[in-house]
Amino acid sequence: MAGSLEGKVALVTGGSSGIGRASAITFAREGARVIVADLDVSGGKDTLMIIKVSGGEATFIETDVSKAIEVEALINRSIEIYGRLDCAHNNAGIFGPASRIHSYPEEEWDHVINVNLKGVWLCMKYEILHMRHQGSGSYR
Repeated sequence: MAGSLEGKVALVTGGSSGIGRASAITFAREGARVIVADLDVSGGKDTLMIIKVSGGEATFIETDVSKAIEVEALINRSIEIYGRLDCAHNNAGIFGPASRIHSYPEEEWDHVINVNLKGVWLCMKYEILHMRHQGSGSYR
């Protein structure tokens, strides 16, 4: 699989289905080695199979992006496996229950915010920390 991302390493959170799966497959088609991260192990393995059958290289890492310790471990494990991280699609996201605002459970609100917002922030935090540590980019 040769393409514009040949030799690069791409991370996709929420890679077990939907846009995340499509992104992971596209990164692989363009030559990137792909880390697929998600809580959905079965879907993640399906994404890996699709990539590998097409001749790509990918690894699945089960991750809850709302938890700093898991995101940090995801980035560290990605570096251990592939030695670098060049790009990321911080795509993991969930829907909450359909409800009127006055009856929306606070726990559900917190869960949606933690995955959809905090998860992106955590991923960017640890990705940027890695890039700064490796001396690539001009992140400050």
